[in-house]
Amino acid sequence: MSTARDLDRLLERFIEEKHLPGAALSVCKGEELIYERFLGYRDHDRAVPLTPDTVFRIHSITKAVSALCGMMEYERGAFLMDDPVYAYLPEYRHMKLSVRQPDGSWRVEDAKETMTIRHLFNMDVGFYAFDDSPTARAMQEVHERLGGSKFQAGYSLREEIRALAEVPMLFEPGSHWQYGYGIDMMAVVVEVTSGMSLGEYMRKNIFEPLGMKDTGFRFRPGWRERLAACVKQVPGGSEPCGDLLGDPLDSMYREGARYEAADAGLLSTLHDLQAFSGCLANGGVWKGERIIGRKTLDMMRQNLLTEEMLREFHTSTPDMVGYGYGYGVRTLIDPAAAGCGGSLGEFGWVGAAGAWMMADPAEKLSAAFMIQDMLPDGRYYHHRLRAAINGLV
Repeated sequence: MSTARDLDRLLERFIEEKHLPGAALSVCKGEELIYERFLGYRDHDRAVPLTPDTVFRIHSITKAVSALCGMMEYERGAFLMDDPVYAYLPEYRHMKLSVRQPDGSWRVEDAKETMTIRHLFNMDVGFYAFDDSPTARAMQEVHERLGGSKFQAGYSLREEIRALAEVPMLFEPGSHWQYGYGIDMMAVVVEVTSGMSLGEYMRKNIFEPLGMKDTGFRFRPGWRERLAACVKQVPGGSEPCGDLLGDPLDSMYREGARYEAADAGLLSTLHDLQAFSGCLANGGVWKGERIIGRKTLDMMRQNLLTEEMLREFHTSTPDMVGYGYGYGVRTLIDPAAAGCGGSLGEFGWVGAAGAWMMADPAEKLSAAFMIQDMLPDGRYYHHRLRAAINGLV
């Protein structure tokens, strides 16, 4: 079995080999903390140590939090998974499709399939393109008309998603898997059905009940000073990754910003992310507070991908081999293919700067890991962590 010292050495290895300022890890069995370490620096240049109050960019782990909001609304009867999206966002009633022709040109046609709420959760709506398709051109035109970068401009998530209804999809809903706007669209459905902004919904239904006092979409007093420095890997080491607020991604945290990025916008701390992952691992309960039903979480971690979609998922995210994709989260479906000893149905997600979480309901095992290494090698970090954490039990 692995030990706390093995995890210590692993974090030390990460810092040394990847030239990181610091790293932090928390592991719980049930609600008992069985491991926690904060190593290195929040800001190496200023020799500020990494401490429990350090704030991290959790980027795409925000998707898992947004997805949980959606599962809460489903559980409360606000919508069904096979409901048409246009029942809540009328702009999406008559959708178009980008179709490539045999000669390589494109034609825009009427979509035949109706987009449903399930498609939004499952990332198979075809709203993401960086090519010469009508989808890519229309998305660029929409954002230019709205005012430019969603992270720096003054429009809201709801305004963006409503405007994107005029964009032709890359494929029929439900026919392919593609990382993209599904969770953002689902979050706007949550806003419509609840009458709250996404941030308000998260605060009322997740953050306050779980005691996540240092999680949110905007800087609060003192948060800038507590924000961990971010690096990116370069040949022979690492270098700082963007100036605070000058970088497009960091701009979304500024006071007064309107856009709440349902897919990437939350700031958090290790303790807060551990509370979130611990709640998922313990059937919706953390420290005596239940925020969602166990059966709803079991549904959330069902694999929804067909064999073809699984191939697309693994091509897009090769470090997820052995996992399927459920309602906004990865879910372990083949431990042998994943090369791990984890439990079927272990689930969670990862952020663009390396933040990672796992929830294993079978073992009531949960973990939260924090680094700030932009676009890291997930296999290098997270597969090693997974092995050592599973070794603890």
